[in-house]
Amino acid sequence: MIRIILAVVVGGGVSLVLAGLLPDLINYENAFAALMLTSATLLIGGFRISKRLYCEFVNPSHKEKKHTIIYGGESMGEQILRDILRNDEWNLSVYGIFDDRILPGLLMHGVYTLGGQEEMINHIRQYPVKLLIIAFPEIPKGDLKRLIDEVKEIRPDMDIKVLPSFHSITDDPVGVRHIRDVSYEDILGRDPVEIDIDSIKASIEGKNVLVTGAGGSIGSELVRQCAGQSPNKLIALDIDETELFYLKNEFKGTGTEVISYVGNITDEAKMDRVMNQVQPDIIFHAAAYKHVPMMESFPDEAIKVNMGGTSTLATLACKYKVDKFVMISTDKAVNPTNVMGATKRVAEEICMAKNGTCQTKFISVRFGNVLGSRGSVVPIFIDQIKNGGPVTVTDPRMKRYFMTIPEAVLLVMQAGSMGNGGEVFVLDMGEPVKILDMAKDLIRLHNLEPGKDIHIQITGLRPGEKLFEELLNAEEGVTETKHKEIFKAVCSRKMNAEELEERVYHLLNHLENGSTEYVREHLRAIVPTYSYKEINKVNGKIRVSDRSLLAG
Repeated sequence: MIRIILAVVVGGGVSLVLAGLLPDLINYENAFAALMLTSATLLIGGFRISKRLYCEFVNPSHKEKKHTIIYGGESMGEQILRDILRNDEWNLSVYGIFDDRILPGLLMHGVYTLGGQEEMINHIRQYPVKLLIIAFPEIPKGDLKRLIDEVKEIRPDMDIKVLPSFHSITDDPVGVRHIRDVSYEDILGRDPVEIDIDSIKASIEGKNVLVTGAGGSIGSELVRQCAGQSPNKLIALDIDETELFYLKNEFKGTGTEVISYVGNITDEAKMDRVMNQVQPDIIFHAAAYKHVPMMESFPDEAIKVNMGGTSTLATLACKYKVDKFVMISTDKAVNPTNVMGATKRVAEEICMAKNGTCQTKFISVRFGNVLGSRGSVVPIFIDQIKNGGPVTVTDPRMKRYFMTIPEAVLLVMQAGSMGNGGEVFVLDMGEPVKILDMAKDLIRLHNLEPGKDIHIQITGLRPGEKLFEELLNAEEGVTETKHKEIFKAVCSRKMNAEELEERVYHLLNHLENGSTEYVREHLRAIVPTYSYKEINKVNGKIRVSDRSLLAG
């Protein structure tokens, strides 16, 4: 309204000046000019303020609007600001826009840009900001984490919303409905991986693709990603019928058919029938037992599934002339201190030994933890925070490598498309993350203070755990590949295919006879770098002995 009055007054003033300077050409009467100014103000301003008058005087709302600022003043920020101004339902009042890329003082829909990140931090210190909207999808994740940490240090209870990066490549107008709470994936500190989609599509398009362990976190994402690459057939196999049911339902009405099979990979006869029916060209082998402490209690199950199941599928892949067999491995296979890691290391050896014995190309892909997978630390921490704590951390020194499920799966598919057989690929996991820092970050993301609102409890290492995970053995090295985030491990073979097969059969035979007491010793004979701590009771006291060849 103020801008309208100023515009009309200035325009009328110019008219009066011209009338005085050029009386012969412009003969305005002062009274007519004043009437014109008044009428213009009432008529033009009336339309503009009628809704405001109705809302504030006729039907006033006493609900206080939330003091909001926006970080990011380019296209995305402008669209969100416009949406806030058009829709009172959001109940937000924007007091400023901040962006280092835009000159201060710019007026955008009546809201000024007040500077960059430094000015924004000062604004948060001085004013009662309730909500920060980060409309800057392309901001590096490391910078985003530092920004959020700084804001939370000033105002722990302040809400922070982000605009996910995928909106930057859509044509849909961006609005408040698109912003969401900050998740741990947003601040992991890893920038999005670069993927050659064309090479992945070329390796899958028109092929029959079988995914084992399709109900799990990695397996289900493999199914989703493969579905977008136009396979001829997409087969999802898992022993968990409920997860297969949900996965199959995801694709209803999408035009992509997912053929589900319920079965155990250790059932050789069933797997033979499946392979004969579907005739896969590519197998992504994600089925495995992965929970470390649980497998310490049930080593026989880890051996049967991770070793026996892999051996069965690898043999059938050769029999049915599968083109590629891509196995999902883990960083816990390196210098393993637990049964799960040792069995996955044997699975890598099985794939390397099978390669070259038939036309199937066997490839293993090794990476660390994934965020959000079932049984992983992030969902456990979130549940503990929602229940009021405490958040349990096994050791304050513990570190782990992390990446998100989609980027891990895309890199697995990329490695599979690159592999020529016999490789153990290692994914670049970035820098290891301290679990204690992760717990504190998650508490802050829930607008709480670590140690004050939510306590952190140190519980001690669980069976089979170690403080640091590695991606390479001491004797291994890596060579670069054409992809900057995928490396090839230089693995030394300890035994030939026949000897390995005999040892695996011998170990499985012990399990069938019900003898599980010495499985760790036999497992260590296959994996010399495997070490474990044996817990015995002597005279009522617990004695821990390190069963490691490296330690003598």
